[in-house]
Amino acid sequence: MTDENPAKMMLEMLARWSGGQSLNDNRKVRLICHQPQNGAYAYLHRLYAGLSREEIAEIEAIVGQPIPPRLFNFYRETNGVRLFEGQVSVSGFVRDFSRDPAREIPISIEQDNCVFAAMRPEWYGQGYFRVGSVSVLRQDEIICGRDDQLAVIHGQTGEALRHYEDIFDFLESFTREMAHFWAIDGDFIGDLESIDQLLLGVGGTA
Repeated sequence: MTDENPAKMMLEMLARWSGGQSLNDNRKVRLICHQPQNGAYAYLHRLYAGLSREEIAEIEAIVGQPIPPRLFNFYRETNGVRLFEGQVSVSGFVRDFSRDPAREIPISIEQDNCVFAAMRPEWYGQGYFRVGSVSVLRQDEIICGRDDQLAVIHGQTGEALRHYEDIFDFLESFTREMAHFWAIDGDFIGDLESIDQLLLGVGGTA
């Protein structure tokens, strides 16, 4: 793919909940759709400030291999994401951890990969590393290969549930499907079992 801004479609889809807020400034955290009913710091979606090339190099050192091109572009746009109240989460680079709820930091990709090789040797041996999770009725894992292809694997069995061309294909597909379960004002209007069945039975190339 040669699109000039590979994040454009993802940002346009998330703009549905932005209330007119611009999402194009990748130098800052973008908090989308405040949910005060869930707490002072609750938002439907979170995008983080994009990473420098040097910071992405630190991710490469953590996972032990080069970051493929599309994932590299993703991290230049945002240091991970948390979408749909964290149901879909892509991990990012965290230098300093904090328990302060007002400090916006992503899930740590370093923590994600601490035991990945030992727990998923069949995937690690093929050059995959963990980049996030899908948390519905359990926590399934998002893994990325050297060729940018992503898989969502079952959190218990490690079985591949879905396959995607790259990180943007994954995020666009999930946003399109999960949008049916959240209203524009951020209210949840679905049920977790339906989302789980959607994940297990539809979409991707599983």
